[in-house]
Amino acid sequence: MTDLLFDAPWWLPTLLGGAGIVLSWNGNRRGEARVRNAGLGLALAAALVITVSYLVDTVVEKAEKQSRALVRAVEQRDWPALTGILDPRTELKIMNGFTFYENRDEIVNGAMDAVERYGVKNLRILTSTAERADTLISVTMTLYSEHEATMGRPITTTWLMEWQEMGDTWSLARITFIKMGNLSADAAARHFPRPR
Repeated sequence: MTDLLFDAPWWLPTLLGGAGIVLSWNGNRRGEARVRNAGLGLALAAALVITVSYLVDTVVEKAEKQSRALVRAVEQRDWPALTGILDPRTELKIMNGFTFYENRDEIVNGAMDAVERYGVKNLRILTSTAERADTLISVTMTLYSEHEATMGRPITTTWLMEWQEMGDTWSLARITFIKMGNLSADAAARHFPRPR
């Protein structure tokens, strides 16, 4: 029910506002104050739903924003920000494979090495989808990046970030590398710097 208010689908305020306008117009035209006031109340409710939905982030929206902030931190080489987003136990896995980095420090060091080694720049989010299943929020992102090592040719990569509910907070539990361009995750994983 709270998602209906905090992450309102487009049709809810549209329906409330449309019904409010029709009732208000008809009530005003016929001189029926109760109908007019009911219409104004529905229009006000539509405005309230839009305002609350815009101002209050759901946990899914927060997870997606944090995932975007993680990408921004890597692009800007803001390692303290990246460290702040990651949980100390966050791990990075290869799709259908093994855990490549076992904790936050290994992930940050690997990101630092990869960004310098390949000259990563212009990191952009092409697509982002978020889904919640009970105590797990999955954010899947496809990223576009340019690399000096490829002479500026763009590369697309796909990642899955899984946010786990831990008491009252949500923490990034796992990052899963899905694919790079046309390469599978296993084939592309050899480009990851070894953990140190």
